[in-house]
Amino acid sequence: MTLEKASYEQQVENLIAEAEALLSSYKQQWKGLSWREKVLLLVDLNIPISDLGVYSNYRVANLAARERLRLYFIEHVGEIIHKEELRVVSGISEFGRRVRELRVEDGYKIITGVGDSGEFLGLTPEEYKLLDKEPDLNAAHRWHIANRIKRETKGGSQAKILCFLKEFVGKVVTNDELYNVSGAKEFGRRVRELRTEEGYAISTKFTGRPDLRVGEYVLESLNRVADPHDRKIPYEVQKQVYERDNNTCRLCGWNHHKWTKQDPRILELHHIREHAKGGQNSLDNVILLCSKCHDKVHAKKLSVPDNILD
Repeated sequence: MTLEKASYEQQVENLIAEAEALLSSYKQQWKGLSWREKVLLLVDLNIPISDLGVYSNYRVANLAARERLRLYFIEHVGEIIHKEELRVVSGISEFGRRVRELRVEDGYKIITGVGDSGEFLGLTPEEYKLLDKEPDLNAAHRWHIANRIKRETKGGSQAKILCFLKEFVGKVVTNDELYNVSGAKEFGRRVRELRTEEGYAISTKFTGRPDLRVGEYVLESLNRVADPHDRKIPYEVQKQVYERDNNTCRLCGWNHHKWTKQDPRILELHHIREHAKGGQNSLDNVILLCSKCHDKVHAKKLSVPDNILD
């Protein structure tokens, strides 16, 4: 229910008058006041100023802070919004928590700052952007699953992340969900360790799935786990290989756009010169193969030309 416009306008006028009176009082007194006395006057002044932010739109003034933030984001979808705007709209100091709830509980694609895998989002940590008006309707379900895993899974943050990824194998999960289930600020590092040290086929926008958004992850398969020697390829080299090979199998041209349920391949890293024979974990010795071609190569049913990178 929105406020009656006349009542709203009167409330705004009252708040402006209150703020002006407090500011005038501060102007007259501040030179003779102690530091504490100045602060206390400014605290009083901040109350009507904050309320003016809440009353900046009469249609939403009597809604909860989270709902006001949601509507503000939707009205400015695709635009960069500074955190100070959100502080004004919400009228609370913990607006960041409400934004996170919109992301992880309601499924809104709100990005900010630098991604946890190091990818630059084109935003500063003080800036936010809603990518899509429509929320992910499965977000609440994933949120409840994450909370169950947090309670019931033994082990550290990596074990909880892996358990969550296995619950949603083949489906997109977000960095907020991985942060929530792990409780670790460095969850991005734990995900990379699962991929580069444990061999799990976890894709991102920069490692095999350009269709994903920054901050989204997919465990592609429960059955495909990289051989130990393929787990030592540095993350930066992996990213460079995916970029150079255009997220496409070097032998048959398969990429994720050709994925079907009947032919559910994934992309994997392959050493041109075998690691056991001295092949290096370097850009000039690693290529992308689809899982079908990769199996054929290791079964000696298909060969990789020595000059494949020429």
